[in-house]
This record gives sequence, C-alpha cells and structure tokens, in this order.
Amino acid sequence: MLGLHRTILLLILVAASQLASAASALTEHALSVSQSMSAFYMYSLTDGDGRYQEDYQKYLAKADQSLAAYDKQDSLAAAELKAGWGKLRPKLKFDFVDGAGYIIPVPVRNDYRDYLSLVYKKIGEVIHRESNLSEQLALMALSVEVMSARYFDISSALYGTMSISTNDSVDPTKMAKIFKQRLKKFENIKLAAAIKKDLGAVGRKWEFIEDKVTNYKGEAAFFLVYYNKRQISKLLGNSQVKLAGA
Repeated sequence: MLGLHRTILLLILVAASQLASAASALTEHALSVSQSMSAFYMYSLTDGDGRYQEDYQKYLAKADQSLAAYDKQDSLAAAELKAGWGKLRPKLKFDFVDGAGYIIPVPVRNDYRDYLSLVYKKIGEVIHRESNLSEQLALMALSVEVMSARYFDISSALYGTMSISTNDSVDPTKMAKIFKQRLKKFENIKLAAAIKKDLGAVGRKWEFIEDKVTNYKGEAAFFLVYYNKRQISKLLGNSQVKLAGA
C-alpha cells in the first residue's frame, strides 16, 4: 500500500512539473511575441533604425523556439497557437513606400495584434494562480512587455485606438493595476536587500511610462518607453535570479 501511495505521489509530481514547464514555455512565448512587436514597430517609428531590426529578428526567433518547446510539452494546447503563428510569421515584414517609410499592411497588423491577444488570453487560462514569487515576477515582466507592445502598435497605427477589437483580451488599465498590486506585495514581504533595490528601481521606471502605455498619450515618447520597459524586464529578471539563489 505504501508503495502504491509513493507511485501515485510521484505521478502527481511529474504531472505538476510538466504543467509548470508548459506554462513557462507559454509565458516565454508570450514575452518574446510582445518584445518582437515593440521592436518591430519601433523599427518603423525610427524610419528603419537597424538596432530595432536586430531586436525584432532576435525576439521572433525566440518566439519560434518557445512555441516549439510548448508544442513539445503539450501539443494539444499548443495547436491553435502553432496554426496562428505559422500563418502570421512569414507576413511579418515591411513594405517600404517612398515618402511614407516602412509600412505594414493593415490586415497583417490586425493579425499580429490578435495573435498577441490570443497568447495573453491563454496565459490566463493556464496560470490560474500564482504559485510562487518567481512566477509573479515573470508575470509582472510579461505584463509590462504586453502593455508596451500595445503602445507601440497603437502609436504606429494610422487609426490609433479606433482599430482595437472589442474582443481584445489586452486591457492595459487593468494590467497596470494588477502590476502595481504585485509590486506593492513585494514591498511588504521580507526579501534580500538586493532584490528590494531592484524592485524599487522597477517602481520608479514604471512611473515614467505608465501613463504612456495605458492612456496612449499623443506624445512621441517612443525612446523613453522602449528604454524603460527594457530596463524593467532586466531588473525583474535579475530579481528572479537572486530569488532563486536566496
């Protein structure tokens, strides 16, 4: 009987580990898609700055890799994303128009936006609760990247927020509220001084860009948002590493 209980416990632990790995791969895919979108539209907004081309190509490759990992871990759950990404991925390129610059066709822009919305929705379906502090940090980094991606999308779109679908799962105002709640939670628990320092910097940098990425102000704050969202992700990633080593 004891042996049977041990076997059942082992199976439960293995299943839990596989689910955690799949959720991690899905989160990484959502993160890479978000980062690729920010860099993709930043390339257009800067009239073809090669630095952002390098960024979006790098993140698109990471999105490919993380989706492949997710498909390997849970092919049934990944099927819809795999089909959508397979159709979208080859279309993510610009048409250069004299006098207008680097243009992405509206249908492709809409498909890119819808795909990010779909991935983010699936994150909510898979991650029903925050099981540990490291996962919460990962979700904080993801939310900043998703909000920033939407900011760059809208900033470079001809019709701005008018083109947003009513079925969109990305709600920057709600996401910002949850982000600040999580950050406040970390302020109120005992953590290593180095982690507290990083999270303090996260809060200060978030204050610089929150209004931009939630209210879509007309100011051309592209460089400010891109720099700070990248620094926030780096600080949250550092905090995850420090937390693991604590």
